[in-house]
Amino acid sequence: GISVWGGISNNRLEPIFKTQKKCIRILFGDQEAYREKFKTCVRARPFELQKLGADFYEREASKPLFNNRNFLTVHSLYKYHCLLEMFKIIKLHLPIPLYSLFKKSPRRNGYLISPPLSTLFAFQASSLWNQCLKQSSKIDFTTSIAVVKSRLKSMLLKCQKLGRPSNRMLVIELVMCDCSL
Repeated sequence: GISVWGGISNNRLEPIFKTQKKCIRILFGDQEAYREKFKTCVRARPFELQKLGADFYEREASKPLFNNRNFLTVHSLYKYHCLLEMFKIIKLHLPIPLYSLFKKSPRRNGYLISPPLSTLFAFQASSLWNQCLKQSSKIDFTTSIAVVKSRLKSMLLKCQKLGRPSNRMLVIELVMCDCSL
């Protein structure tokens, strides 16, 4: 799913991210503060305190909710699934139709020749893979997929907690350098 449609432009992915943040706030946010905000009856709160200031319209920060619960944002989920799929495809040579989409570079070990620029999985995943290899050439294909999953998720969570820029390309730096997949 996400490894196929997650490579869309940022203006199309942003509404999904906003919805994800809204859902996180609803499920795990400060419910008491939310209920208190909407107590507008005079018997519940004195009239002077019912004026709607700027703080009334402020939303609860979602970043601590993501970090405390170890949830990946939709952007990080996309990177996680793409890198994991690429690792599986290159390691297992399966599924064959997907493996045949990628061509290995004859000059640079482990690198893939990226297809023409597009939002398709083949281009996005091979570009992401090559960016990972630029940061580290320590990818070990004898590592089990379960270990790669856990290391990859922990590295993406680390980077997410550090609050990297919205393009999140610096995620790659931590992912491959620190865990030697």
